[in-house]
Amino acid sequence: MITIDSNVFLYLLDDAAPAKQAIAARVVSAASERGVPVALQVIGEVQSVAIRKLKMPPFVAAQYARNILTTFDSLGAASADADVALGQLGSGRLSYWDALLIACAKRHGCTAILTEDMQDGATLLGVEICNPFGADGLSPRAAALLAG
Repeated sequence: MITIDSNVFLYLLDDAAPAKQAIAARVVSAASERGVPVALQVIGEVQSVAIRKLKMPPFVAAQYARNILTTFDSLGAASADADVALGQLGSGRLSYWDALLIACAKRHGCTAILTEDMQDGATLLGVEICNPFGADGLSPRAAALLAG
């Protein structure tokens, strides 16, 4: 099982990056068809960035985030995930939010996260990091993960 980070959803809104927008559309469509779950943290990050960086009106950002919430099953974080994230933060290996996403995904059985925010190809806390945005379109690894 895989999951998707917020940056993939945000590229759907970013007309300034048409190549990444097209890849994001492909990823989100395939993930929706496959029943890929999304962490609740991602929903919060999407609306926050949409408002702050993309200057989207709050009600539009909230509806976009709500659409993700109703389209995808959700993964909730637990206190154990927060403890792992704090440990990673304290060691300097990962940011709290990246570590929380990874810990939550792992606890829910995810083996990979599609994101451009962490080191492509790395395995962090037992979860593979895969950047779906390849130089020539969808990365081959992301395509394989989405194909199942």
